[in-house]
Amino acid sequence: MIDWALGTFLATSALIILVLLLREPVRQRFGARVAYALWLIPAARLLMPTITTTIERPVIETSPIQPFVPEVLAEPRLLAAVAAEPGLIEQLGGWTTIVLTVWFGVSLGLFLRGLWSFHRQRAVILDRSTERARIGSIRLVSSADVSGPLAFGIADRVIAVPVDFDQRFGEREQHLALAHEISHHRSGDLIANFFAFVLLCLQWFNPLAWVAHAAFRFDQEAACDARVLDKASADDRAAYGRAIAKAASGRALLFAAALDHRNTLKRRLHSMLTHPTAGRRLAGRLMVLVGVAVALPLTATRAVEYVDIAARTAPKALDSPVATVAPVAAAASVSAAAPVAPVAAVAAVEASRPLNIEDGTFMMDGKRRKFSELTPAEKAEVRRSIAEARQSLSRVQIDRAQIERDVREAIRGAQLDKAELRRDLARSRAEVARAMAEIDRNSTEIRRGGQDPEQIKATVRAAMRSVEAIDVERITREALASLDEKQIAAGIAAAEQGVRSAEAELDRIEALSQDD
Repeated sequence: MIDWALGTFLATSALIILVLLLREPVRQRFGARVAYALWLIPAARLLMPTITTTIERPVIETSPIQPFVPEVLAEPRLLAAVAAEPGLIEQLGGWTTIVLTVWFGVSLGLFLRGLWSFHRQRAVILDRSTERARIGSIRLVSSADVSGPLAFGIADRVIAVPVDFDQRFGEREQHLALAHEISHHRSGDLIANFFAFVLLCLQWFNPLAWVAHAAFRFDQEAACDARVLDKASADDRAAYGRAIAKAASGRALLFAAALDHRNTLKRRLHSMLTHPTAGRRLAGRLMVLVGVAVALPLTATRAVEYVDIAARTAPKALDSPVATVAPVAAAASVSAAAPVAPVAAVAAVEASRPLNIEDGTFMMDGKRRKFSELTPAEKAEVRRSIAEARQSLSRVQIDRAQIERDVREAIRGAQLDKAELRRDLARSRAEVARAMAEIDRNSTEIRRGGQDPEQIKATVRAAMRSVEAIDVERITREALASLDEKQIAAGIAAAEQGVRSAEAELDRIEALSQDD
């Protein structure tokens, strides 16, 4: 959350600066409506989620090497953590919680204050108002609390005009002033004002956001002027300028759109002098869309998510102190060849159909018959089964050199693990000594917390004695004992004999099959 907020703050600040620099040149060349549309770029970036890239990484699934009981090694750290009381920041949830609470708290306060202010002013305007007419779903009212035309309300849409509206404004001026306020309602400017204020509240700490909000409201009014003048005649431009000048009072309602901004009057009148062609306005809108499409991915907050994928090669599992020296399992490659027994050949024949051979006869479908009594199809099946068995037997390989290399590697691994066990024991002793000193330094706080420091130290000493009781030499001897070279050699010889016996059995079966 913090990463996204920080990335969004920096990106939107940069985009706001870009829009503030471009809005005036864009207005002069493409018109006020295109300049107003530029604010879509930072607004869209505020709503842009984090783009997450998933990277798969192979991970070998192995059990962690734990030569000691984990609780014994972790206990001193646990006791030291108990001894030290958390600080004020930690008690409040850490800096992240504090920053988020302040951020959202101030944002919510600003939003509620703005909402209350709007409803209070709205109530004042409508309490002393008189409804003049209805323009579709828009109520037109006159009120003594406004000095110029004012549009407000999203659900209940209202246009308020001063009570002397008919006397101060000429007929054409009235028409153009009302067209301006109606355009605000129908183009969604009031909804845009609401969301702009929400985004301003979320970025209350960013000075650029306040500058951008004021510039956005001016561009909105200039764009509305342009919409009205696009449908008006050349003679109406002077009448529209007079209407703006008469409405200037300096008052503005938060979520409303008014014709009477005194501070921006000269700039709005100057903006009305720009008359871009329809083709240029279309090119400007396309430019804004391209800007959104380019700016969002370029400034998006990015994150990398790693997904661990189990590797296909399964390493040796180490589950206990003895298993630390268990590279002995490398010798298991002997047993991989051991299943090659005389029965293997017969089993290969039986894979296709129940088949047994005894005293020169074949057992086929529960009946014992000589090869000459078999049907041609059954004879073909026997020959096919013999060929498959020979093919399976040819794939059996017993690599003496590889097995011997595995055994030597296992012995070297056992010696290295022995040294690592000794180092771990030394580190555990030093860790326990530091924990004891830490308990002594914080004994007062521990007693204050309702615990007995001496009892804790006795528990730690007992745990350390269980660590000291680990016999590294015995563990290594037992592991190396399983690497008996004579036993391994005997296993290899038995496997090779099994292969030879299987080949002889196939020769005998094949000879019987030829006696036709």
